[in-house]
Amino acid sequence: MKKILLGTVAAIALAAPASAADMAARPYAKAPMVAPAPIYTWTGFYVGVQGGGAWGRSDETFFGAPNTAIFAGTQNYDTSGGFVGGVFGYNWQSGPVVFGIEGDYHWADISGRSAQINLGVGDTYFTKIRGFGDIKGRLGYSTGPALWFVSGGAAVGDIQHRYDGVPGNVFVQNDTRWGWTVGAGAEYMFAPSWSAKLEYNYIDFGRSTIQYSAVPTNRSEWTDTVHTLKAGVNYHFNWGGPVVAKY
Repeated sequence: MKKILLGTVAAIALAAPASAADMAARPYAKAPMVAPAPIYTWTGFYVGVQGGGAWGRSDETFFGAPNTAIFAGTQNYDTSGGFVGGVFGYNWQSGPVVFGIEGDYHWADISGRSAQINLGVGDTYFTKIRGFGDIKGRLGYSTGPALWFVSGGAAVGDIQHRYDGVPGNVFVQNDTRWGWTVGAGAEYMFAPSWSAKLEYNYIDFGRSTIQYSAVPTNRSEWTDTVHTLKAGVNYHFNWGGPVVAKY
């Protein structure tokens, strides 16, 4: 019995080093790392190009003079056309909230003409917006690669108004008019540093005047408003955003 016990102990003692060696030789498999979810930031400067279509209203009021009272009254007519231009701005993001300031300018061909003022004579009023831009603030909410925003600020327009009367009786006034704008839109980051944008704006350019003679009341005044729908692509500088954060 004693010999059996001694043999068993010896066998265990001899097997132990071999088992330890086998265990040490086994390869260690490290658990795979899970990549963190990308974090998007909209903070930084950006530039872009954009363009679109516009539709609006030109309201002309003629105040009349003693010998031209037949023209007194208001003419309302539609304007429409397209535009193309550029944009620059800066965003600053805090959590999901994005604050921004943006400026843009567009070359435009947005025009319209009134019906005949004197039937049979052929005289009409004409409006053309040749360019416009704005400086506005933006407030947005980011949901990762998407940014939803509202905006508002000052707007400027290069506007031509014209009275086309009988030959030799044409009056033209070119004005740079300041007004205001409000709008809303969405932007989507489709690649690192690149985003696409769709935006709507309402613009009120204020009031313009053509003075036909030295008689103070012999004038027309215009109020011009326009709706714009624009699409564009922005490039965001790498040291700003939006970029996918790297770990």
